[in-house]
Amino acid sequence: MRTTDAAPRILEVLGCGGRGLRVTFTWDEDRFGHEIACLEGRSVTVCLRAELGTQQDPWPASPALQQLSLEELQPGRPRALLLGMAGKSHWSQSVEADAATASLTFDVACRVQRQPRWLGSSYRTLHDDWGSSAREGRIAVGAGVELSVEPAADSLPSRIERAGDLLVIAAGLRTLRFPSTVRWKYRITVV
Repeated sequence: MRTTDAAPRILEVLGCGGRGLRVTFTWDEDRFGHEIACLEGRSVTVCLRAELGTQQDPWPASPALQQLSLEELQPGRPRALLLGMAGKSHWSQSVEADAATASLTFDVACRVQRQPRWLGSSYRTLHDDWGSSAREGRIAVGAGVELSVEPAADSLPSRIERAGDLLVIAAGLRTLRFPSTVRWKYRITVV
C-alpha cells in the first residue's frame, strides 16, 4: 500500500467548551502514521506529526503499526486499536478519546526479544507559538490554547522531552528479562 492508497481514518474528541482534538491516521510506505490537531469551533490546527522511521530501523522513532481498527468499545468512547512489528519486535497501541477531559490517551506496548536501544513515541511540532522555550510537555496553539502532553496517571515511568521542534516520549527502559514487554502511556489534553 502506498501513501495515497488508503483514505485517512479519524478519531475525534470534543470537550464541553467546543475545544477538542483530532488524530488522523494515514498510511505511509509500510506503516500508519498520525497527526494530532487542535479543534476550536471550525478551526483545525495540526500541532503534532508522528516521526516514523523506516523499515530498516529495528527501533523506530515511533511504533511501527501496520493494522488499524476504529472501535467504540463503550458508548461515547471511541478508540483506535493498532498492531504492527519492526525487526523481531511486536507493537500494539490503543488511542482512546475522552470527552470529559477533551483528551486522547495513547497506551503503547512493545514485545522485545533483546535489549532495545530506544523505545518511545516521537513527534514533530508543526504549530507551536512558544517553540523550545515552552514548559516540558506544553505546546502553544495560539489564542490562549495549549496542548498538554504528560504521562498518563496509571503509566509506568517515561520521559517527555523537547529538543527544538521534536517532542519525545521515551519509555522507561529498566533491566529486562527476555523476552519482555515494555509499555508507556501518555495523555494529550487541550488546556
